[in-house]
Amino acid sequence: MDSPLGAAGNAGALGGVTERLRERGVPAAITTDGPSGIRLSAYASLLPCGTALASTWDIPAVQEFAALHGEEMIAKGSDMLLSPGMNIHRDPLCGRNFEYFAEDPLLTGKLGAAVVAGVQSVGVSACPKHYAANNQETNRIFSDSRVSERALREIYLRGFEIMVRESNPQNIMTSYNKINGVWGHYHYDLVTTVLRGEWCWDGSIVTDWWMRMAPDPDFPALRDSAYRVRGQVDVLMPGSMHHGGTEREDSIMESYLAGADNGGITLGEMQRTAHNVLRYLQRSGIVERRSAPDAWDGPRGERRAI
Repeated sequence: MDSPLGAAGNAGALGGVTERLRERGVPAAITTDGPSGIRLSAYASLLPCGTALASTWDIPAVQEFAALHGEEMIAKGSDMLLSPGMNIHRDPLCGRNFEYFAEDPLLTGKLGAAVVAGVQSVGVSACPKHYAANNQETNRIFSDSRVSERALREIYLRGFEIMVRESNPQNIMTSYNKINGVWGHYHYDLVTTVLRGEWCWDGSIVTDWWMRMAPDPDFPALRDSAYRVRGQVDVLMPGSMHHGGTEREDSIMESYLAGADNGGITLGEMQRTAHNVLRYLQRSGIVERRSAPDAWDGPRGERRAI
């Protein structure tokens, strides 16, 4: 993490992370945590947590508050806020309950929509998380949330659905865990069928930081990032060339060379994922912010004098 393209302590970059991409006009989007204030190495504002915000039941106030959070993002060189946290308070021992809003999916969805709308109203982007069903602390990265479709739709997805339909976030982050046997960062049913298909959402999806490398049980020629791209999870974060647990770093090329007839990744699938990311970068306003008179300048985000 801590990409040299942004302010010190950032959570990572996506998009124009290579010089060749930036030469072609593709900007690098800088991400920062999170739900309780921007987390950077030198300075950060500590803000009320998600549970405290939900306790107000005051949607307009939360949206106004989130807009101020967005203004701080601009001042400190952040493009994408890794927030709001929208998992359900299912287990009282979940170590990240403070980031989340409630045990109620309606309140979660309404407050999540308010945060997204507020942040994006000032020209930066939100990234709600963790999609989906990551509601415990024990074995949080490796757990398998086994849940009926009714409970999944009425409880664990309902807040995300409300938020997506009401505020249209530019990005969404998948979860670490499996959902009914499939890792969140490979989950075609949740991402392509439900999120993009049923809810008609066309934003960019990022993984939570790193992912579990695995083969696709249905397509032998797919594994790791090729498996992820077929599910339309667009970006493996935090954006390094090397990731812990990677078994085959050239999995996309190997899958492509295996051929579509053998279930390998297709050129169209790769272009679709690239399009999702480029569409976000075009909508994000990053190019305009970078060219503003008081924009962040230099590899560590120093500010120019106005």
